[in-house]
Amino acid sequence: MSLLLEKKFLILTFYNIVANLTVPLTSFADVAVLGQLESHTYVAGVALSNVLFDYLFWGFSFLRMSTTGLTAQAEGNEDNKESFQILLRSLLLGLGIGVLILLSKTYLEEFGFSVLEGDEEVKSAGGEYFESRIISAPATLCNFVLTGWFLGRSKSVTVLVVTVIANLVNIGLNIWFILFLDWKAYGAGIATSISQYLMCAFFLVLLIKEKDHFFQVYHKIRIFSLKGYISLLSLNSDIMIRTLLLITTFSLFRNYSSGLGSETLAANAILHQLILIGAFWIDGAAIAMETVAGNLKGNNNLEGLRKILKMAIVSGFLISLLFCILILLPAGFLFELFSKSKPVVALAKEYGYWIAPVLIFGSFAFIFDGFFLGISEGKILRNSMIASSIIFFFPIAYLGKIQNSNHILWLSLSSYMLGRAITLGIVAYRRYFITRQRSFS
Repeated sequence: MSLLLEKKFLILTFYNIVANLTVPLTSFADVAVLGQLESHTYVAGVALSNVLFDYLFWGFSFLRMSTTGLTAQAEGNEDNKESFQILLRSLLLGLGIGVLILLSKTYLEEFGFSVLEGDEEVKSAGGEYFESRIISAPATLCNFVLTGWFLGRSKSVTVLVVTVIANLVNIGLNIWFILFLDWKAYGAGIATSISQYLMCAFFLVLLIKEKDHFFQVYHKIRIFSLKGYISLLSLNSDIMIRTLLLITTFSLFRNYSSGLGSETLAANAILHQLILIGAFWIDGAAIAMETVAGNLKGNNNLEGLRKILKMAIVSGFLISLLFCILILLPAGFLFELFSKSKPVVALAKEYGYWIAPVLIFGSFAFIFDGFFLGISEGKILRNSMIASSIIFFFPIAYLGKIQNSNHILWLSLSSYMLGRAITLGIVAYRRYFITRQRSFS
């Protein structure tokens, strides 16, 4: 049994990493292709606009996280009806939120750019990107749900195929719209929107393959269940608070970076993209942890959960270490791919070594995130994020702002990741290793 669990975890990790590799490549394409233009204003503008999208889109990424954990638990309990109920309720919720965002886009843009710091030219470029990307809101949120559901059912290959196709299309459209049609920041946003709707269409086509399982239980499914939505929203509210705090830390980091000048903002945006790529590598193991942990909770196998958690922690650390080595050795060459601006590249080289502590500390935090998401312990994730943000991040980041020090800003991000790892690790150790319960009941 232990070997089967380990094999399943490693297979899921591999497919998740391959799928995840293409996700940050879309952001990489936005920055790298825009970086080929003469001005770094467009890179900085997209970075500023992405602060808003972090709140508008990733603020609702609980739709992916909760769907994965709950679906995996239903699968572990062999409850096909509950699996499809989770899918349909979450899709309805995601579609409704996406349409509401789209209807409110004018007010969101005006308010968002009024509170963000940046030069007028940077804000103008950011506004163009915002207007063309906001139209993807319904598709983006539905994609969160569909991705989470397929992952919860251990169908990482399905997610891999859809993600690779959609993101390769995004990269191709980026090159066409920006370099050939000269649409600049607007082109980067419209390319992302098209790829999101394409991704959603592929998922829905592949969902047809599940029709036989669906027709076996459709007469038992209750989509509009008040109790079901209360349970779903209760978990989602904790994860949403956790996610909003996560976004706020990165948004403050970028906003404080903009106060150091557009060149520093552009350099930090490059380093942030590389950290995102590394995080997606590590998330291959973290998402596999979600799926396997959910399955194990569904069949009440706590001993197996302990073994997989240990394996996942080691895997996440090794992945982060490997990524840092691969990125930092040819760092100068990589930075030049992102920008033609020599001052921006020089700044990226100066601060590039901060990638290592952020990702290495982050690897432990990401694995613990996957563990608690898989067993649907949203309150633990919420409380950890509150403590890490208030104690480990905000004071140091504010010091970096008033001291005009980018090194201190990066120290705050490293400290933040360390805080998340410590707070989550302590709870996991006390609750699941010291007491040595034999089951969840």
